[in-house]
Amino acid sequence: MSGGTRGRSVSGFGRLILSAALLAVGTLTGCTPVNPPDGASTVGTAPPSSSSDSATPVTTSAAPPAGHYDAGCRQGQKDAKDFDPTRQVISLDPLFIRDNFSGSATPQFDGAVQWMKDPFFVRAGRTVTVTVAPDQQRTVGLVAEYGAREGNTSITFTACPASATPYTWWPGGFLVHGRDAVCLRLTVAVAGAEGVRKPVIPAGDIACPPSW
Repeated sequence: MSGGTRGRSVSGFGRLILSAALLAVGTLTGCTPVNPPDGASTVGTAPPSSSSDSATPVTTSAAPPAGHYDAGCRQGQKDAKDFDPTRQVISLDPLFIRDNFSGSATPQFDGAVQWMKDPFFVRAGRTVTVTVAPDQQRTVGLVAEYGAREGNTSITFTACPASATPYTWWPGGFLVHGRDAVCLRLTVAVAGAEGVRKPVIPAGDIACPPSW
């Protein structure tokens, strides 16, 4: 009798322990996260980029100076009988540059480009090559034709024979990207002569050495 009672008591105690264990497990696992409302997210996401955000701003400016240009007799002007190589010129005989804006305190601007409209004159029958200094060739250009919107890094001027005109001239001059005054550094090579000249021409109100 006592043995049977002990067996039932142990069995009841075991059920009690089992119930307590199940209750504990249920307590630990019964808390589940509450689902967020439809359409919401618990993870931050970046808003989609608009086409205006990714668009690259477009800027307009004159083209950078191009390469070499041959300015021959056919491209030149022959009405230079009254030209005086001793007046208002930068003399690099047989090349003469009309000095309209050298060192001017009021430079001429076309947008972001400074223009020095200084035509080039060359004595009859001579050939001269003018080149911009290498470190200035991205921002300084030479112009030798009407209506040009970009310059060249070098130009070879070939004058007409003396029977046509004592001097051949080409319209144009210099262009400089930016609004700062600059000392334009050039090399001038004359066909048939040894060596080169290296004149410096001020673009804007700036003091420059005569050569470099």
